[in-house]
Amino acid sequence: MHSNNAQASVYEVGPYAAASPYNGDAAVAERNPDQWVVPQNEPVYPKGYAHIFSPWTTVKWAFPSFYRKPGLGYQKLGHYRHRDVFGREWTGEYDDRYISSWDGKVSKLVVQAVDDIYENNTGSTYRRTFIRNVSPLFMRLANWPFSHIDYTKNDGKPTSDDYPLLCLKWFVTSCVISLVISSPSPAQIDARNGGNYDPVPYQYYGYAKVSKNLLEMDRPRGHGLKQANPVAERVLRTRYLCFLREKGTPAMPMKVDDWISQYKSEHNLSYIFVAYTAEQFNTQEDFRDLHQMADVAARNAGVTAYWVGCSCMPDDQIEEDVYRICDVIRGAHSLTIAVGCPPSNAYEINTADLMLQQWGRRVWTFPEVLLAPAGKEISVYVRGSDLNPLLIAKNQFAARVWQGDAHVARQLIDHYEGNLILSQLELVTLALECLHNRDTTQYLPGDHSYALMGLLRVRPQVDPTDSAFQAFARLSLANGSDQLLERLVCVLPKNPDQPWSWHTMDDAYGAKLWDILPQEVGIAGVGEDDSIILDGCRAANVRWKSFTPVANTRQPTWKRTLANLMLRLLLPVFTMAIILLSLPNVRTRLIGTLLIIYSIILMVLSPWLLRMLYLGKFWGQQCWFFGFEGYMDIEAIETQIFGGRLGRMQWTAAASPLSRHRRNEHGECIPYDPTQDPAVAALVQKAKKAGPGEQRIFTLVDTGNMTATLFQAERPPTCFLMAGSEGGMKRIIGCSYDWTSGTMYRETVLRIGTEFEDMMTRVGRVKIGFNRKQHPVAPLAQVGEAIGQEMK
Repeated sequence: MHSNNAQASVYEVGPYAAASPYNGDAAVAERNPDQWVVPQNEPVYPKGYAHIFSPWTTVKWAFPSFYRKPGLGYQKLGHYRHRDVFGREWTGEYDDRYISSWDGKVSKLVVQAVDDIYENNTGSTYRRTFIRNVSPLFMRLANWPFSHIDYTKNDGKPTSDDYPLLCLKWFVTSCVISLVISSPSPAQIDARNGGNYDPVPYQYYGYAKVSKNLLEMDRPRGHGLKQANPVAERVLRTRYLCFLREKGTPAMPMKVDDWISQYKSEHNLSYIFVAYTAEQFNTQEDFRDLHQMADVAARNAGVTAYWVGCSCMPDDQIEEDVYRICDVIRGAHSLTIAVGCPPSNAYEINTADLMLQQWGRRVWTFPEVLLAPAGKEISVYVRGSDLNPLLIAKNQFAARVWQGDAHVARQLIDHYEGNLILSQLELVTLALECLHNRDTTQYLPGDHSYALMGLLRVRPQVDPTDSAFQAFARLSLANGSDQLLERLVCVLPKNPDQPWSWHTMDDAYGAKLWDILPQEVGIAGVGEDDSIILDGCRAANVRWKSFTPVANTRQPTWKRTLANLMLRLLLPVFTMAIILLSLPNVRTRLIGTLLIIYSIILMVLSPWLLRMLYLGKFWGQQCWFFGFEGYMDIEAIETQIFGGRLGRMQWTAAASPLSRHRRNEHGECIPYDPTQDPAVAALVQKAKKAGPGEQRIFTLVDTGNMTATLFQAERPPTCFLMAGSEGGMKRIIGCSYDWTSGTMYRETVLRIGTEFEDMMTRVGRVKIGFNRKQHPVAPLAQVGEAIGQEMK
């Protein structure tokens, strides 16, 4: 374990009070980095078992025996079935459940919450219970005499004001210790799971819509499918072209194969690609003008034909041709753009630059420029002009036309021009950003992915049944060398209120997609419901229903051995002294008197000996993920688990977007209470009244590294999956569990130290979803609690 200093909620005071590092004046804070003191108010400790007398507390037989029913219940829309890792089946109505690491069953979710959230239960769909102090009795006795002392003042030593209460509590503790210290009950407990985090006993039994391996596809034997994710073949030459004839005679659309058969040659088959947008050309008259412009452009370029979408994509194969235009562009002599005033010119688009910018706002026009032949200028023809082309160098196109994202688009142009080669991961990331900044009239849900597909070497066949995510996921599977999707699942969107989207790559931690390394994790398939099958994760369950005593080890010393012997002999020695005093022999009574004096001295010293025995630094401890809803001071958290404020626990410095840290006078990174940031404090207050679909505040306590992390999520994540690494830390995906479909839904992404990787066990293939739909809810009094039963 790392040695930690005593922690407390702290605030700045004095002349620099307004200069917090998160108050905008970093310069002042840097001049006075250690101007921090303890607040006037002490940490607020939970009421604990006092809640059992509350009128809303319900009693049941199983642990936790005391809980509060949720304020909301799910509407009963049907019965669902779940099969656990041991093959047992559970059927019942929809409710919040998790996979128990104790027996592998799906158990009803019960979440411990701080007092103000437990007492305001109207917006919850899961049961809540109050926070209990679980520290061993010996630990509480050792710390109780000193519990009122502020360790951040007077170098942690008692002041004169502390001594009267300290002496009284010391006397009471001495008497109690004398009665309980000789009992056979140990203060230490055995380690669980070999000291590792609780495993996640999960197994996915379903099929993937698309699997990496053909043998795993849901296809009958003998089916003609030859690939799990069929790849579209590249078009070596376009099927149709408009061939030039005598000047003044319109070009003739013709099959390329027929032209080759007629002229017995392919050497002179050179064409330009004419790009336009339906916003500017969409009637027969518009198309006549478009052909005239294309004819002039082709003659100026010295080619024999041109390709234009309105005539070179017959209706019988238009769907196939639309998604292969990228190959047509690659084979073209040069690119020509035809622009004109739109029919409904509401925005007064009347200059060539404005027409070009309107053309450039369309999704399908973006790859046309990128894939245009390198080193050649792009010619622009304006309808209604003298048809003298406006020539634009390809490397100047972004600054002139794509002004909204020119800095990103220029990188892509440089890549295709060969000036600045991007990795495939960088290419896809930047291209997705640009494509989703543009407009489209949707033909298929996966149009953005199909537009991106034209920029990559391997292109899956178009599937009209794909959602937007499935189209992107199949594209990622086909081009899997850079593990694009594996990295993307580890990204936490900056705005937690926005629904998760596969093209959202703005990371809350400020990392780029290529900064995330999905080591030993791979996508095994794409699910039917916008999910993926992820294999190779390490996983750990979160215990939400309560804290529990934590097994730990300390360095054995002769002082602790002597203290243990003296304390264990206290009651036997005192008993023997009483017996000897009752005997008539004078020598025996003298021995008894000496033993009584020794026992009294030992009794007075017993609190100090107990602290020597059970306090001190941990050299190792059981790894647990504890969770509770809401916020508690770090001292209150430590007291509930270990029995007192010992300085063993601290907040994380950079494990969550809500984590906060500062530099001390020695240049060290010091984490501090996140609620010192007014923005975080406001989130904590707002979350107290959160309802379904809204962000709540949770705290994750990790006893492996003795830290607490404040984070936001819509639902309490019942487990964490370690799926990647970034910035010297591992990224763990916090997932809630939809037992009706066997899907883990991502709720948040946190960061944990790499040294704890081996403390988590691997789990098999996990079905992970990213946008969990909100099941309809109503007041619990109307719908009642869900019921179910285990099927043998």
